[in-house]
Amino acid sequence: MRKFVSFGLFLAVASAAPAQPAAVSIELSNFKFAPNPIQLKAGAPITLHLQNTASGGHSFSAPEFFAAARIEPRSAALIHDGKVEVPANRAVDVALVPAAGSYKLKCSHAFHSTFGMKGTIVVR
Repeated sequence: MRKFVSFGLFLAVASAAPAQPAAVSIELSNFKFAPNPIQLKAGAPITLHLQNTASGGHSFSAPEFFAAARIEPRSAALIHDGKVEVPANRAVDVALVPAAGSYKLKCSHAFHSTFGMKGTIVVR
């Protein structure tokens, strides 16, 4: 009987713990985003894991996307003028709840979008 009570308490505590948002990994490299397009679910909390695999810096610039999304307070300081800077060989996590729509994405560093570093974020 004690085993059943203990197991029941374990289940109650485990289910009471807040669920972590899903993580979506996005690779920034010379000169592309992968995946492209980035597909997200509207209204579902996510963490964008922005991984720069290049030896130089890149940005994840999507002003309309960030303006429409609900940004988690701990991530808001990472976003400036609708973009997130990701240093060389580093990663940045941004937690948010995306809004439905199709949004343009680019790297705002000089000539990077000209060389093809642009894409689309599709939220349905």
